[in-house]
Amino acid sequence: MNRICPSEEILSEYISGVLSAEERIKTEKHLAACAECRKLIAETHDIINKRDIGEIASTVFRWIGKNRWLIGATMAFASSFLFPKYFLQFLAATLLLGAKCIIDARTTRMLIMIHDAWKRGDKDKADEILSRFDPKK
Repeated sequence: MNRICPSEEILSEYISGVLSAEERIKTEKHLAACAECRKLIAETHDIINKRDIGEIASTVFRWIGKNRWLIGATMAFASSFLFPKYFLQFLAATLLLGAKCIIDARTTRMLIMIHDAWKRGDKDKADEILSRFDPKK
């Protein structure tokens, strides 16, 4: 950077969004005319927002773990068409894995527990179970 460029501290504060309105406008005017500073801002932004490969892998494996029965059912269904000789066997596997997926689902287990509580007439227990239900999980 040359002498008229803002300091790295100012650019860092610009990225963080903590500059005063006057300083932000002054920095944005400079960035409009200075390719070197724009490049530095872009590189810094990419470094800050870059996801770690371990975090991505962890997210993927967690999703696979949650949906393993559904993935198995899908693979068995596709295999039933790829290997027509074993169509019925793969179709049976699809049905079994699909049923396991439904039975193993957290919401299904909670609904069964609520149903059992209602059958016993324990409305308080059913309400407690329902209060723990978070559809986002």
